[in-house]
Amino acid sequence: MQPEAYLSNLIGPYMLGVLVSLAIGLILGLEREYDKLKGVTGFAGIRTFPLVTILGFTLGNLTDSFSHWLPIVGFGTLILFLGIGQIIKSRMEISLGVTTNLALIAAFVLGLMVSEEWYRDSVATAVILVTLLSLKTTFRSIIKNITHQELFAFIKFVILALLILPFLPNRDYGANNLLNPFEIGSIVVIVSFLNFIGYFLVKFVGSRKGILLTAILGGLISSTAVTWNYAAKSKSNPELSREYSAGIIIASAIMFPRLALLATIFNSDMLHYLAIPLTLLTLICLIPSVLLIKKGSGKAATEIDLGNPLNIVNALGFAVMYVIILYAVHFGNAYFGESGLYYSALIAGLADTTAITISMANFGLEAAYLKLSSLVIIAATLSNTLVKLGIAYSRGSRATGKWVGYIFGAVILVGTLYIALLG
Repeated sequence: MQPEAYLSNLIGPYMLGVLVSLAIGLILGLEREYDKLKGVTGFAGIRTFPLVTILGFTLGNLTDSFSHWLPIVGFGTLILFLGIGQIIKSRMEISLGVTTNLALIAAFVLGLMVSEEWYRDSVATAVILVTLLSLKTTFRSIIKNITHQELFAFIKFVILALLILPFLPNRDYGANNLLNPFEIGSIVVIVSFLNFIGYFLVKFVGSRKGILLTAILGGLISSTAVTWNYAAKSKSNPELSREYSAGIIIASAIMFPRLALLATIFNSDMLHYLAIPLTLLTLICLIPSVLLIKKGSGKAATEIDLGNPLNIVNALGFAVMYVIILYAVHFGNAYFGESGLYYSALIAGLADTTAITISMANFGLEAAYLKLSSLVIIAATLSNTLVKLGIAYSRGSRATGKWVGYIFGAVILVGTLYIALLG
């Protein structure tokens, strides 16, 4: 028996609705009351909000006995009351925003939802609303630190995700019907969204918070970018080579679970085949890097330049790369079998692992290709690891090249053995 059904039998459906409405009102009212204690002018708090939610619930509950117009009249009366109050305050030259008014209107609507027995949905909505209300200071701080470039990138992402993607044709085109504009657009949006998350985590959480955290967050976007930045820093500050080497290795360690997550998004069955090998490769990187961090001075600068959070040219370039890899995988498998897929992965991994991972996740939607697809993804990560090893060796200090070489060499060796044994 569901908890709400048990409580309804215990205290009755009406009292259950009253209690849920009371809880929702208290959640919202507590936040507004706390806002008033901080000196913010307000008129509604911990008593008013529960009254409004219970009022909404009661009117909604009475519709069957009286009229369906009751909630509408009550809603209109509430808006009228709040509007008159706003006019009076403006004439009295009291500076007051409309947030509390909107929150009261939301509280009334949530009470109506409770009357329809949408208990969980209404409570979840209340939690989301109170989170938004309580994060006012945080949002203002974030907005103050957002650059024009980042704001423009966000606008471009919204246009891409909400205005362009929905209108792309969801049909197959081209040779062998491999080109689906909506599918390709969806992949670009998903990858761009994940990059957005990683970019702003680095900006607002990781930057100047320590090399370990910054490397982890940077690895969510591009472990190659972290390697490029940290290798150069180690050469200009060779006494900090241990810390920068650890940062390079940690960022690369994050690549493995990031790709596992990406593959799982497009093919949930892939996780079963990728979990063990990618966890093993992650541990091979993490354990030595933590030891390097502990033995270091911890004074390394941690800023990394991850570029524009959304560059349209790069997004289109990724789409083109994905299409090229899509055809390479298809024809490589058709003409060369498994070896053709491995060649495609090794070549693709030299530039990027994201596109080949998504391509192989889709390729593995057929159960017969699941195991092969997972091994090809691992091969791509080894190819990319080799590229980062070359960057660390050529751009970094001698010590950085040595430490990164040991760890990445172990990763390539273990990964190759795993593919050879299971392939």
